[in-house]
Amino acid sequence: MSSPRRFEMVEGASSKFWEVKVEGSTFTVTYGRIGTAGTAKATSCASPEAAQSEADKLVREKTKKGYQEVGAAPTWRPPTVIPHLSHPDRFLNYRVTQFDPEGDPEEEGDDGSRTFPALRELERRAFRVGLTYDDDDDDFATRLQALAADPRVGELRALVIGGWFTEYCEEGSCDEPTALLERLAPKFTALEGLFLGDIVQEEAEISWIYPSDFGPLVNALPSLRTLVVRGGAGLRLQGLKHANLRSLTIQSGGLAREVVADVLAAELPELRELTLWLGADDYGGDTTPADFEALLAGGLFPKLEHLGLQDSPNADALAVAVAKSPLLGRLKGLDLSMGTLGDEGGEALLASPAVRGLLHLNLRYHYMCLPLAREFKHLGPHVDVSDRQEADDEDDRYIEVSE
Repeated sequence: MSSPRRFEMVEGASSKFWEVKVEGSTFTVTYGRIGTAGTAKATSCASPEAAQSEADKLVREKTKKGYQEVGAAPTWRPPTVIPHLSHPDRFLNYRVTQFDPEGDPEEEGDDGSRTFPALRELERRAFRVGLTYDDDDDDFATRLQALAADPRVGELRALVIGGWFTEYCEEGSCDEPTALLERLAPKFTALEGLFLGDIVQEEAEISWIYPSDFGPLVNALPSLRTLVVRGGAGLRLQGLKHANLRSLTIQSGGLAREVVADVLAAELPELRELTLWLGADDYGGDTTPADFEALLAGGLFPKLEHLGLQDSPNADALAVAVAKSPLLGRLKGLDLSMGTLGDEGGEALLASPAVRGLLHLNLRYHYMCLPLAREFKHLGPHVDVSDRQEADDEDDRYIEVSE
């Protein structure tokens, strides 16, 4: 008889446990919310070996979903990827639900989504405020103010901001919505996750999204731990100073060096994850590897564990700089995906002993030759070299996301 193994997941809205115990040819699974007795289910197998094999298989499935075994060392995982071609179903493990004070909670969209007129089920829902083509531009402010006036707004953990425009996003159009969010910020006392710019391609190309200076807004949300921003021209994060922010992601088809300078000048003592989509110079992405020298020197963000410098047209030069940087030796995850990485950058990474210490290396969407890409597989299953591209020369290489 084996001792029961207990696994727990406490993340976002989840606070669950799962146990498995093998006795002879039977294994019993018990699951439920932490603090309850849970529900038990016994399964009989052909032999004790078969029961143990099935139990082990279930353990692997649970750990892949994020469950941690009680008493075991925590397993590190890379950041969750936020899709850019579709609206996310979940944000920080909360189900994303549209907020509209005039919405009908009984109606269900074609994709199974719902619109709520009031905040509820906050233990498992994030709420989204945004416009569609059928709305008026004034509806954004009306909905945001209604959400902030809801009696339960102080319990809201995750907020998604969609389009603040109905037809075209114009330069400066986000200034007023940002100022409104900043004025309402004292209402969001429990807010841990904020996604600014959940706008997909059919609504506006990523490089046609004009954000604002979000620095003062972020500073006004002291409980914030995760920030995701999508957009390019007009984006700034000036004066960013936050004691609790752990994860910062900027998805852009063209990230200006001024924004990178804002990020690297920020005071973020708890930052663990930094992901930047650098984008094309045609859309304002004018960064060079020199702009990241201070970051790669290792003196910034003492708790940084994951670095993503993605969607870069200078991926080879970036990879060479990263491969010899002091920072690499203390990272657990590195993401140079979506860019123009070729053999030069790939060889530099393979030659770096620190790369072998990574728990996760994402080089998906690359231009390395097939034999070189195969060499990365020897580093282990944590390396992604899928979606290999081909080009006759470097001038024919394109990043994955630009316009």
